[in-house]
Amino acid sequence: MLGMLFKQKYNTKRHNKKIAKDLYACALENTRKEAFYTEYGVPDNFDGRFDLLLLHIFLILHRIMDHDDYEAISQALFDVMFKDMDQTLREMGIGDVGVPKHMKRMMKAFNGRMYNYQVALAPESVEIENVEGLVIANLDDVLARNIYGGRDHDKAHLARMSVFVRSNIDYDKMSVEKIMNGQACFLNDAPDNIGEVENVG
Repeated sequence: MLGMLFKQKYNTKRHNKKIAKDLYACALENTRKEAFYTEYGVPDNFDGRFDLLLLHIFLILHRIMDHDDYEAISQALFDVMFKDMDQTLREMGIGDVGVPKHMKRMMKAFNGRMYNYQVALAPESVEIENVEGLVIANLDDVLARNIYGGRDHDKAHLARMSVFVRSNIDYDKMSVEKIMNGQACFLNDAPDNIGEVENVG
């Protein structure tokens, strides 16, 4: 009996990891669309791409936040993402001493972005007083600070990014059922129709 319980727990964890890997692949693929760095004006550097990836991860997690398996999937997705980030940093030439420092900063950014986007879109869903250092702002201000680094930015780019977020919040193809099967499909708003990305495997 005990052996069966351990086996079931292992199989569930492995299943969640598979879902997380598929979701991460979807998010990562969509962030590689050239239009984000031209039509949306996202800075084409490591920080810009990282923040765009965090925004995609938020869109996935936001949709399933009321699901019973939210905690398990969100943790699995976090683990998959930062395993990839660790490898990416090392490929960039950052050594063993520097990687933990960068990872700590990036993990802090992950948590901060998830809360900030959630508060901007649904403040009633967050116990604001329990989140240290939380900055309360509307979506445009959060996007300007995070995606565009708080620097001067084209208002048209910011408006387009805001449309991207709000469109995906209600996108019918980004359903809970699909996400829980490892499929994340994003609606991309750009004049050259940069397309949709869906993991069907």
